[in-house]
Amino acid sequence: MTLSVRRSVAVLALGAALVTTGCGATSADRAATVDGTVISESELQTTMREVNAMEPALLQSSLSPSGTLTALVQAPVVLELLAGKGIAVSDSVARRTASERGLADPSEGALEIVRLATAIGTAQQGGQITEADAATLQERLGALDVTINPRYGRFDPQTASVQLTQPGWITSTDAPQ
Repeated sequence: MTLSVRRSVAVLALGAALVTTGCGATSADRAATVDGTVISESELQTTMREVNAMEPALLQSSLSPSGTLTALVQAPVVLELLAGKGIAVSDSVARRTASERGLADPSEGALEIVRLATAIGTAQQGGQITEADAATLQERLGALDVTINPRYGRFDPQTASVQLTQPGWITSTDAPQ
């Protein structure tokens, strides 16, 4: 083998080792992947904890893991559609809103949900979401390539939400024994 061939083989082997090492480390902390973007379990848990701790509450009810994951999956698509209608929530407005609700240093996930809740509220108050917008949104959300960690359920493209699922090895207490 020539020196250049050996170097090429060594570089390819190193690259393969780095790629597989990176995959192994991130998959353990992966709640979902949306069009190639990873939502980590730690991001999911931090976001849920921060949003649920806001006082006064940002949302009508507390977020569950699947609800938080649904919001994080949907947020970029919804915010893009609303921005196209002139409804955008800046980072500074989201930070101020979080701060007013007792969250001085919000995570990116919490800020994303604040932006989402604020933009949707503004659009609803102004009557700016039409049936055509809802259909467009449903189409865009349904077209997402979403992989959910089975611990959180599965993504239903029809409802564009994370649906809880019951593992096959768990049986109902009503099941005959």
